[in-house]
Amino acid sequence: KSRAAVDRVDLTLSPKSGALKVGEEKTIVLLIKPQLVDGDKKISGIDLTIATEGNISILGLTPPAPFPLGSNTNLKGAQLINDVKEKQARIAYVYTNPSNELSSVLQIQLRIKGTAPGSGKLVINKEKTEIAGIAIGNIFELGLVDETSYSVSGQAGPSVTLQISPKTTQKEVGEAFPLTFQIVNTPEGKGISAFTINLSYDKDLLEIISVGDPIDAVTNGDKDKFTQGKKEINQNKGEIILSYLSTVAQDQLPKKPKIEIQVKGKKTGTGEFKIVSAQVTGNISENEYQTSIENASYDIVSDGGPTNTPVPTGGTDGNVKLNLKLKFQGILGKPADALNKMAVKIKLLNELTETATDYKSADFTADDKGVWSGNTSFNIDVNAKYILYVKGPYHIQKKICDEKPIETADGTYSCIKGNISLKKGYNDVFDLTGIILLVGDLPDQNGAVDAYDISLVRNNLGKTDETSVANSDVNRDGIVDTQDYSSIIAALSIKQDEE
Repeated sequence: KSRAAVDRVDLTLSPKSGALKVGEEKTIVLLIKPQLVDGDKKISGIDLTIATEGNISILGLTPPAPFPLGSNTNLKGAQLINDVKEKQARIAYVYTNPSNELSSVLQIQLRIKGTAPGSGKLVINKEKTEIAGIAIGNIFELGLVDETSYSVSGQAGPSVTLQISPKTTQKEVGEAFPLTFQIVNTPEGKGISAFTINLSYDKDLLEIISVGDPIDAVTNGDKDKFTQGKKEINQNKGEIILSYLSTVAQDQLPKKPKIEIQVKGKKTGTGEFKIVSAQVTGNISENEYQTSIENASYDIVSDGGPTNTPVPTGGTDGNVKLNLKLKFQGILGKPADALNKMAVKIKLLNELTETATDYKSADFTADDKGVWSGNTSFNIDVNAKYILYVKGPYHIQKKICDEKPIETADGTYSCIKGNISLKKGYNDVFDLTGIILLVGDLPDQNGAVDAYDISLVRNNLGKTDETSVANSDVNRDGIVDTQDYSSIIAALSIKQDEE
């Protein structure tokens, strides 16, 4: 995706090199830092993909945090994606703070593990990484991007697989359903003597109803083989820590520990039930098994949603013809032809009588500078002064009192008294590009920026299909991504249509 941004951000990894033993884990710190760190260069969101090559794997990564740790305790955000696979991980995160509370430098901690003798490295995927913030075009260009290189020595030991099942599921809000944790693929003739796991889930989407005690799935029983060491369920953090020990004779050790977890959907959204970390031991010479992880995803849906807000329509002809030029948040140029049309709702309010026309819907198209032009007409009293109301298909309604409004910062223009004069027939072009129409009220519109709008973009992140783009691609670039999400977050200070 091409960008016009000239502000750059460096992505540095530390340590850049080192040695690992097979099965050894190590923490790598990724710093995200604008090349010019000052009050104007701050980070509002990230969408980062990092992969491994060779004989190392990714175990997990933390959400971005201010650097140094503890330097900005007011920072609040929303995790959109935290998708960790053995050879690739992606994290998307957007902060909800106002601009003056954002951080200039962020850090992410990655946990890696040596998998076999040889070498390996971490590589940041530049094509799939975007850093949003206070920068030209709201997006930083990537400057220095580090890679790491590690040697791996030793021999790989026996392994087991830790899995959450079913791998995918779709349930309605309020519906309870089971998820199952299991340890499988235990080597022939071997067993599990102890295991400790750390599970995570989206606390906003799921509620934990119960976490059962382990059984051996081979026999569907044998609860007495397990002694509980720790069972912590933290609903506030979305975290479960479980630790169990088996003290039976080695030839009686469980082969396939299994725990059933009952959960319930709290609100609509898509998330992942993940094994963040694990340690499994058994009757093997190495004592600790190598582990591979299979996580599960869930989609919480609702059979209802916001109802459509009807759009009043007037006649197609009127005594006053309006030609308008508009600017929309996040659109800096001309979209592709298939996306270069938006239906904009417009109405007029008579300042004296306080009566309003019906809304008219007019098609607007953009030029190379991201200026959108369209026209419509009204039957009105030309002797009065008017207030103009404009509402885009993804936007908060703007109330405009002046024929050429201006603002010093996006969304700050304020309208008190209508001062727009109109004449019969064609009026001169009303250039409203001195103000920006903010996004936030997505289809189906209800006049407010609320959880429905935010979750709609979040659930469509990364999608390019026609429906997702039509509903959530607010900057009209053909993909729903963190630029769209950060634009909505930036508009939360307004929240309601201006009336």
